[in-house]
Amino acid sequence: MNTTIRKGTLFFYGDQTFARGFSRSGYFNKRESLELEEYGHTLQSLANGLLQPENEEEAQFVRDLESVHASSLYPVALWKKYIAAVEKSKIHHGFAKSSPRNNENFSMSA
Repeated sequence: MNTTIRKGTLFFYGDQTFARGFSRSGYFNKRESLELEEYGHTLQSLANGLLQPENEEEAQFVRDLESVHASSLYPVALWKKYIAAVEKSKIHHGFAKSSPRNNENFSMSA
């Protein structure tokens, strides 16, 4: 990634949603997976306010994340894609047995 955003000090593996890695998740291509691993901690810390921007691109990243308009910065698009993948993976559709419509059709006779 051609950016002035700092690389993270550790590899970023996301939350438990991506237990087998970003590249095996089906959400990200190989390049995006590598960039998330390298820059993920910094992007997450900037997004959460735990890390203060040190240069103009990092400040623009924070501003663009808070904006409703589309950003021209690739790291913003990548981080929003990551957030969307995490949120999508946390949506579960339950398929529970439904009770019969007419209880009178079911009798206990043998």
